[in-house]
Amino acid sequence: MQIESRVMDLLISRLCHDLISPAGAIVNGIELVEEFGGEDMAGNDLSGDDMTGEAMALVGRSARQLSAKLSLFRVAFGSSGERDNFPAEECRRLLDAYLQEGKVRPDWALDRLPAGPGAARLVLLLAIIAAESLPRGGVLRLDGGDGNAVLQIRAAGADARLEGGTEAALLAGMTGAAVPEDLDPRAAPAYLAGLIAARRGEQIRIAKENGAIILTV
Repeated sequence: MQIESRVMDLLISRLCHDLISPAGAIVNGIELVEEFGGEDMAGNDLSGDDMTGEAMALVGRSARQLSAKLSLFRVAFGSSGERDNFPAEECRRLLDAYLQEGKVRPDWALDRLPAGPGAARLVLLLAIIAAESLPRGGVLRLDGGDGNAVLQIRAAGADARLEGGTEAALLAGMTGAAVPEDLDPRAAPAYLAGLIAARRGEQIRIAKENGAIILTV
């Protein structure tokens, strides 16, 4: 599977964009602790204050977000998600952690991942895409689908919609079309998901219902 350097640049941009927010919040939290009380980075005691508890809560929450995103992106964007025996339970744990601080609630009903290399990457990439179709939150259900389907992801919630360019990027990846000129970092995971599905000999169908987006492999 060949990935153009421009797509890699966009994926790296996407990764940095998503990680800078929790990383910055951790720095801000540490600065608050040092300013209002607790212990500084050198281990020196500082005077206690109510702000310390709030700052430490911010640091803890942001650190969990950072760790969860790094862990999921390592599998979804990298080679560690390529092995064909990747545990479904590990995929579930990664997705639960990734969504835990947000408004989207995962509903995992997959007993096993689809067979073959790259299944974990495809599942997580499509889960990212589906979760981002719920700007006001909702439920993200993953199951084995019906009939010939090996995977179905249903994102249900108010104002459910795919971000601009996502559907076109997914189609371009599946058909081997050139990278869309207007591809942006937010839609880059969809292009990668299409490439992986095509390499696996699969198609991804997109259906839109009232209050739901359904991705079927």
